[in-house]
Amino acid sequence: MTNIRHIYFIGIGGSGMSGIAKILAKQGYKVSGSDLLNNFNIQNLISLNIKIYFNHNEKNIINKNIDLIVVSNAIKNNNLELIVAKKLNIIVINRIQMLAELMRFSYGITVTGTHGKTTTTAIIYKIYKLAGLNPTFINGGILKNSKEYSYLGSSKYFITEVDESNKFFSNLRPIINVITNIENEHLEYYNNNIKILKKTFLKFLKKIPFYGCIVICIDNKNNYNLIKENRNFLKSKIITYGFHKSADIRLINFTQNIYGSKFYILDKKKLLNLKINLKIFGYHNALNATAAFIVSSYIGLKYSIILKTLKEFEGIKRRFDILGILPYYNKINTKKNTIIIDDYGHHPTEINVTIKTIRNIWPNRKLIMVFQPHRFSRTLNLLDKFVKILSKVDILFLLEIYSAGENLIKNINSKNLCKKIKKLRLISPILIRSNNYNNIINIIFKKLKGNEILIFQGAGDINNISSFFIKKNLKNKN
Repeated sequence: MTNIRHIYFIGIGGSGMSGIAKILAKQGYKVSGSDLLNNFNIQNLISLNIKIYFNHNEKNIINKNIDLIVVSNAIKNNNLELIVAKKLNIIVINRIQMLAELMRFSYGITVTGTHGKTTTTAIIYKIYKLAGLNPTFINGGILKNSKEYSYLGSSKYFITEVDESNKFFSNLRPIINVITNIENEHLEYYNNNIKILKKTFLKFLKKIPFYGCIVICIDNKNNYNLIKENRNFLKSKIITYGFHKSADIRLINFTQNIYGSKFYILDKKKLLNLKINLKIFGYHNALNATAAFIVSSYIGLKYSIILKTLKEFEGIKRRFDILGILPYYNKINTKKNTIIIDDYGHHPTEINVTIKTIRNIWPNRKLIMVFQPHRFSRTLNLLDKFVKILSKVDILFLLEIYSAGENLIKNINSKNLCKKIKKLRLISPILIRSNNYNNIINIIFKKLKGNEILIFQGAGDINNISSFFIKKNLKNKN
């Protein structure tokens, strides 16, 4: 891109957008952009002297000598900056097109799927980095220990998470790709038809070169059928993994406790039988770790380096993130406590896995969930599943739906979701309509008696509430 000097990002604060912007700035391009909200990603970009506008205004574009505009998938066609950019004949591309250009001359390693992308991508990156490969890395979440979400490396390896919410992801050409799972998510981009989504994945997989590798979890029904029906049409090597008995790399004997989890992986062809120790919890993270193991061993990295990284990996912020412990004293001065967790999961499958993990690790604690639904379309499409899964907790607080820029849909709101859950007569959810953090925290705090798990669940701005709760109440941080 020798003729490109100044690159402007519309919606620069998103995890994928900010990661790309950071890489380009590190490469020496002039980078600027706009967003409506301030967050960690934005502050990180500002520290690199990247100009950020906290509005979408045509003045941010006019007479700024911008050569290229990268637009977020969340930006609508009526965006003022996008309209003026087209009038000025500035080249406009989407995030995936920019990512494809960055990856074009690299050894691309991508992680796709409905759930688990961020954690799997991060683990692969940490393994490659410990092995001295110094990869480039772009991710959708922040690593707990290093606070990284992107990194410009010096080697040929380019590791990135790829979100299927942008249907152009099929234009990427990685050498290795992981598919964690395929579910009814982001279907608004695929005519609400999962068959179209699966065809897009297949189109993507067909572009993996013959010397490349597809790593796919066959515990997921859609993944299993995709490979079973199309194996003969794919020219690259295929490695399946999962708890499924027919997986090439199979997980067995999974256990977990308050300190982490462990399991064994078997590879019958190589007579491999390795014990894996993790600090992170859940069957899903065992699968994520296994995918990272396969991607790392495929290029010949030593098992000792892989196992060491897996054992030390501390996880991603907002992914089953234990924020701390709130001490509680009852009337007879017996000390109890509430463990506070923040989790990004916003799909019924993710929430169900989180609930199962908590019940398994802390079977004697009451589970209190504060849930913020994310997007009207997702709530509509998965309404019955949300009702069923959310009814599994002991106490449920429901916040208003986080729109993520979507328009209202008639009768799709937290009040009606609350009514549907009540009809099951398993729990009686508490609807919180207030936007005042103090009011929300006070309502929640009144229900705490000690010996509970309090989890803040959702992908919107609910993490601001959990952070406020911590600052106001936590006396004994982990």
